Amino acid sequence: MIQRIQSLYLLISAISMLVISFNISVYQIGITKYFAYDDMKLFVLTLAVMTFSVLALLKFKSRLMQIKFIRLALVLLLVLCIRLTLLNFYSDAKISINIIIFVLSSFISLIMALRGVLKDDKLVRSSERIR
Repeated sequence: MIQRIQSLYLLISAISMLVISFNISVYQIGITKYFAYDDMKLFVLTLAVMTFSVLALLKFKSRLMQIKFIRLALVLLLVLCIRLTLLNFYSDAKISINIIIFVLSSFISLIMALRGVLKDDKLVRSSERIR
């Protein structure tokens, strides 16, 4: 499971979503800092992305399921980005730079994991064609 590089990418994505969910402040209104668990929609989105990253990590024997889980995690991460953007533009909230860094690292690691799984799938299909 850990021998493949996409497993490490999925682990990075899951850890960054876990950090966003519980440890860093997401936005600030005035002097009050808000975490992801203070905003239920953000909290559910971060936990969903983390869950699908972990599920994709655990489904390493089924490449098609891994691809589906990673794509679903990417879609949910885009919804999370849209939610943060709307929160920034339509309220007095100031988004933390830490959240942007963690979301981008999760996004990049999910894309790299998807590329690795697709490359493995292509390799297996070409070896099946040779037989």
